[in-house]
Amino acid sequence: MQKVLRFCYWFILLFYVFLLVDTVFISRESLRSVNLIPFNSIKEFIMVDNGFGQVRIVDMNILGNILMFVPAGIYIILHKKHRSIMKNLFIILLSSLAIEATQFIFALGALDIDDIILNVMGGFIGLAFYKMFEKLFKDENRIRTAISILSLIVGLPILVLTLLLFIAN
Repeated sequence: MQKVLRFCYWFILLFYVFLLVDTVFISRESLRSVNLIPFNSIKEFIMVDNGFGQVRIVDMNILGNILMFVPAGIYIILHKKHRSIMKNLFIILLSSLAIEATQFIFALGALDIDDIILNVMGGFIGLAFYKMFEKLFKDENRIRTAISILSLIVGLPILVLTLLLFIAN
């Protein structure tokens, strides 16, 4: 059973990395802009968007940037020997900064401080989830098993939806 869980865990982890790369680099229109004023683009989204009864752009932007990095927080701390929240948060910050800079350099998106702030928030939530699992299960193997099962529960429906969208388009 552990081998199956380990395989599923790595499969979902690789799928997450693929989805992250696709979302931030591949499925992008050519765009180059910079926002270095914290919370400026979030404020603009909130002020401009008036989508009643539907998923609004602001919801997708804010929640998407946060949720996209929750798994990163879990996976980074799981694979590091140092369990320090600050060190792992710094890795998440550097990763988000690298993504934003790459998007700007190759005109794949905007270099936006708000995206970095939201990504770090998501990573922090992931780190907090890991710490919660640590307190709950105490044993490293049980933590890995719980995260493997959680990865399957969350990742499998996303994988199926992604495949269906790919087939439909």
